[in-house]
Amino acid sequence: MNLTTEPFTFRPPEHRKGLRLVLGILLSVLAIGGAAFGAAIIWLPRSLNYEVSQGRVVITSGLDIRPSRREIPLGSITSATAVHLKPGKRVNGTSLPGYCSGHFRFPDVGDCTLATTCSPEAVVIHVGERERPVVITPSQQEAFLSAVAGDSHYSETVLFDDAGGIWLALKAMTALGLAVTLIIPLLFFFSPSRLRYRVTPGHVEIDLTFSTKEISVSNCIARIYNPETSSKVMGSSLPGYHSGRFSLDGMATRVYATRLTDGILIESPDLRLFLSPEDPHVFLEALRALGNMEIE
Repeated sequence: MNLTTEPFTFRPPEHRKGLRLVLGILLSVLAIGGAAFGAAIIWLPRSLNYEVSQGRVVITSGLDIRPSRREIPLGSITSATAVHLKPGKRVNGTSLPGYCSGHFRFPDVGDCTLATTCSPEAVVIHVGERERPVVITPSQQEAFLSAVAGDSHYSETVLFDDAGGIWLALKAMTALGLAVTLIIPLLFFFSPSRLRYRVTPGHVEIDLTFSTKEISVSNCIARIYNPETSSKVMGSSLPGYHSGRFSLDGMATRVYATRLTDGILIESPDLRLFLSPEDPHVFLEALRALGNMEIE
């Protein structure tokens, strides 16, 4: 048994770290990376630029740090017309308030490539039979169409106002999501080493990741317990760390342990608590001395 310098303070047994470290690194990278990518899509500035010059239409869209650029030679355009789009759906791409980009499908246009402000007032550019039409939303449709027809110059940059209520809500959600993912490495790398049990007169104190729980064990019964079945109801269940509400042998049990075998079960009519001190027998003796309880 490992006792700290504090009397009646117990460590749980250490679980093999290999699997927990591998899973922790993998899940942390995936979760934090995904949340950071989502936050970048919402938080980073974006713009749209439509330009007609030097015999081509140039459409630039996306995040300002890495915009997407498409050039369409005027000679390859079979038609360019102003339309009022009926409601469609996104097939693949981005659909945010005031910014729609990617592969979309509309009943009046069919499959198309969008680089728009999501406005239904748009211009459809047809380029051959084998390519999807391109849909854009220049604010001056007649000037844009005249530039395409007459090979004259046109240039427009659309800057997005992301300070509205919907954008602020999206920013808050992505920031919160990123913060929540930071809990994953804490659970895998910090929580198991933080777990401690302290036996004090009439109570058991349990050090968890962010807090310490004090549970009254007076008039309870304690015994060594090895559950045959276990399942998590609510909480955390990782290799080497189990915390929350579980079902042990079909009965609701509060669990704070590094393993779900060879532990201590503390019971009363109002409590069913499972702990995994490194030396269960010495832990029972501490409960007998300070817990005011019955030991089986």
